[in-house]
Amino acid sequence: MPEFKILNHVIDLMESKGLTHKTVRVSIDEELVEIVNSGNGSALTLDQLKKAADKCLANEWLECVELGGGYRHLRITQKGLGAARSRRRADEIKASRSSLKVVSDYIEEHKGVFLVLGFFVALATLAVKLFEE
Repeated sequence: MPEFKILNHVIDLMESKGLTHKTVRVSIDEELVEIVNSGNGSALTLDQLKKAADKCLANEWLECVELGGGYRHLRITQKGLGAARSRRRADEIKASRSSLKVVSDYIEEHKGVFLVLGFFVALATLAVKLFEE
């Protein structure tokens, strides 16, 4: 999700320069598009990042620091820090799952398909038993 790419960029900037969230500003412009795309291997456009910034502003993950700034001079909020760090941690946990856990999660996510498949197997078995004679 592009929203988290923006938030993660701000967090990376904070951590690399040793700044707090109150002192780091970001502007949604072509320079940010290049930074985000090169850092994540994505191909986002400026419009996509602006829509993502709108979502961040709506969720109060980013706030505009100056009046009439539009997509300039945005600052990450405490909620934004929490959301980004939580998402980052969830991605790390998901990436470090064992293969058995991956299979288990796949089955859990698709249990409806397995239920239907089991129903058809039971139906086929019943049909074979009934028409066997």
